[in-house]
Amino acid sequence: MRHYVISLLVLLPALMLLSLIQPFITGFVERPIGPEYVSLPTDAGDAARGEALYRSRCYGCHVPEAKVGPAHNTIDFKVRYADAEVVALVVRAGRPPMPAFTEQMLSDQELADIIAYLESLQPSK
Repeated sequence: MRHYVISLLVLLPALMLLSLIQPFITGFVERPIGPEYVSLPTDAGDAARGEALYRSRCYGCHVPEAKVGPAHNTIDFKVRYADAEVVALVVRAGRPPMPAFTEQMLSDQELADIIAYLESLQPSK
């Protein structure tokens, strides 16, 4: 038992030192915190296509009865997410319990279509 304790006391500091040395060996790489910048495609989104995509990928959690995500046709949503880039960032990065929708799951054009649909919704009270 004593050998295990001594081994841990020697190995843990050694591992900690190796983690400090590793950047000097591999080189320093600056990594941004959070998701990368999200830019929307220059083509305008199509609200009709966006509605179909929304119903197939978003509606299940964002319908008021589900009580999972916020309803998108409220004044609160329109104020909180007034900018299309903010909506795109939340969709790409995710926000618990919502998963992140990567480009492989939702193309930039599909994202623009969904945002166009959300912008076309009239806020309810």
